[in-house]
Amino acid sequence: MRKEQRNVTKINNRYVQDEAIMKKQRSRRRVALFRRLLMLAVVIIAVSGGLVYAYSQQVSLLHAKEKEKIALNKKSLAVAQDQKELKSTITKLHDDDYIAKLARSEYFLSEKGEIIFNIPDENDKKKESSN
Repeated sequence: MRKEQRNVTKINNRYVQDEAIMKKQRSRRRVALFRRLLMLAVVIIAVSGGLVYAYSQQVSLLHAKEKEKIALNKKSLAVAQDQKELKSTITKLHDDDYIAKLARSEYFLSEKGEIIFNIPDENDKKKESSN
């Protein structure tokens, strides 16, 4: 079953010409719309990519700052502990008995008529035997 081809002549009046012009305009508008939508999509993708990049940079910076904060908190606790020990030492240094005891043990000072005997500690013996 073969289709027969029919030769149909087109009517060339004003209506047909207007329809052809409208068809071309619609085609051009569609192409222009497609191009605008494509450009809009490219812009949206570029802006989204930039935002994602900026967000990832901010997140990595935040993690670095959090690590730095933890390290500084540890250091702050250590400094607070040192400060507490130093204040304790200062209060001890205001006591005359403590100063006398410190002078005797560290600097081998003695009172009049007193003889100091230095007995080595076990820690000193271990140091000497390791050398």
